Amino acid sequence: MRCLALACLVACGGAQVVEQKPAPEVTKNLPATLEATHPKSGEPRAVHVRVWADAQVRALPKWKDDVADQIDYASQFLTPLLGVKLVVDGTKDWGRTADFHDAATELAKIDDGKDVTWVIGYVAPPEKPTIAMSELADARLLGHAIVLRWYSGEADKDAEVRDAKKRHKQTVVLLHALAATLGAIAESDPTWIQNPAYSTKQSTFSDRNRDLIQIAIDQRLTGGTDETIAHDLLEAIEKNEWGGWIASDHDDVVKQLRAQLAAMKAGKTATDIPPAAIEQYDHIKGLAMKKQYAEALVELENVLTAYPANATLYEMKCEILIAKQGVKDKAAITACARVSELAPGDPSPHIAIAAALAQQKDFLGARAELVTAGQNIANLNLGQADAWKRLTALYLEMGALTWAEEAIAAGKLSDPGYAIIASTRARYGLPKGASKIKPQDEGPYVAALKQASAAIYAGKYADAHKQLDAIDKKWPGSPGALAFRCDLSMREGAVEPAKAQCAKSLAIDADESWANYLAGVLALRDTSAAGTKAGVAKLKWAIVVDPDLGQAWRALAKAYIRAKDETALQQLSQEYAAKFGTPLPQ
Repeated sequence: MRCLALACLVACGGAQVVEQKPAPEVTKNLPATLEATHPKSGEPRAVHVRVWADAQVRALPKWKDDVADQIDYASQFLTPLLGVKLVVDGTKDWGRTADFHDAATELAKIDDGKDVTWVIGYVAPPEKPTIAMSELADARLLGHAIVLRWYSGEADKDAEVRDAKKRHKQTVVLLHALAATLGAIAESDPTWIQNPAYSTKQSTFSDRNRDLIQIAIDQRLTGGTDETIAHDLLEAIEKNEWGGWIASDHDDVVKQLRAQLAAMKAGKTATDIPPAAIEQYDHIKGLAMKKQYAEALVELENVLTAYPANATLYEMKCEILIAKQGVKDKAAITACARVSELAPGDPSPHIAIAAALAQQKDFLGARAELVTAGQNIANLNLGQADAWKRLTALYLEMGALTWAEEAIAAGKLSDPGYAIIASTRARYGLPKGASKIKPQDEGPYVAALKQASAAIYAGKYADAHKQLDAIDKKWPGSPGALAFRCDLSMREGAVEPAKAQCAKSLAIDADESWANYLAGVLALRDTSAAGTKAGVAKLKWAIVVDPDLGQAWRALAKAYIRAKDETALQQLSQEYAAKFGTPLPQ
């Protein structure tokens, strides 16, 4: 991890240093290094956080540097552990008035965190140093706001040991709090991060807690709701008992998850689940999750006999029958229609039917159901935002960018993950409001272009020509197809046709990022100052309209090197490292 920190420093433009090994007497006093067992590979997903600091913290020297260092250390650990990296979306001043144990509640009221995954508050240190995690961090199960006390520890004669202990303690407390919001349960081993008491020997989470927080963070990053997260956590906890958890905390977490699920169910427009049937309901849901549909339906029919007018139970029957027998099955249609009879204002059956139709590529049928669902969302007393998120997720699964944008606007949603829509529009030539491709065709169009691109990259040029011809026939004159023809021509050595095809693409959609990138690369074939200038302009614009287009960043770096523009290259390197979490290749 120490090497990773140095690599980041160099990538961000800092002076390169040679790490000196500490003396043996210093080494024995250093805290444990955070290490992830079974490390993940691949590009980490960004998890956005926002930092708030109260007046006492802001009065401390270099507090921002310390916070950045702690979050960076936590991120270095979380990347191999969970496949995520923490990205700080700014800091804010906090005029805190609440006691520490109520601070997370206060913070959640002033910052709902809808555009980030967590809101992190830093407050004054405790009056006396403590190792009790309950006195160092305030976090709520499934919450989005956590509060951490500033470091307060015994002074150490050696500055390196003192700084290392401070960094370790603050980072471990941060990780402990984040994990608590994701369902992690207190661990008995004092070397595990989720132990109730801090120790300098703590270096990782137990495998069982790692599994829980992986489930929860994956859900949060893919549009999961608190209800789906609570359900999946509860199922994972109860599926296999484990002796490494502290029994009292295990029971408390299970109790909280059950209570939250019951409260969420009570907020549906469909009638509530009777308290006496909640346990059976959860068991049936668990059977359905395991695809044991026949057993689930038998148990459900028994419950429906006792509660024949309960819309939520019929909603479950609707969903199970769709999963078991298909959306056009008569029994499924009857069960779904019964939900609408009992709760005509509920969006749930329409969402269930739409999801099944979308899987069958019946996008127009799915759209009709989701329009009705959208009209009914206003009837929900609770969970309107979650319902709009579900609609948005379904539209994105269909590739229907326009409909997804409509759902985002209607639900007033804000999520960094929705940036994928703008990136997809830029990458495949689907300008918002100006594209001639119908919303129901957006997904198939992008899928067809991705298939053609794969053929190009695999060197199967004949196949690529056929696929692009098919795209042109179905969607003539699309800027995305022209951009990929430009790519294909360039790879076949036909430079002038490639330039012409990129130019045609950009004439239709000036923000087509792939065409801008390729036009920049083609311009750089001219090694004159004018050629370099033209190439830089195209590549810079490709990055503006499609920041995730890594090829454009790397090509621009080479252009800056050719132009001997060290200032621009350094700035680009810093921005690349911040965005992609890795040094810019040169």
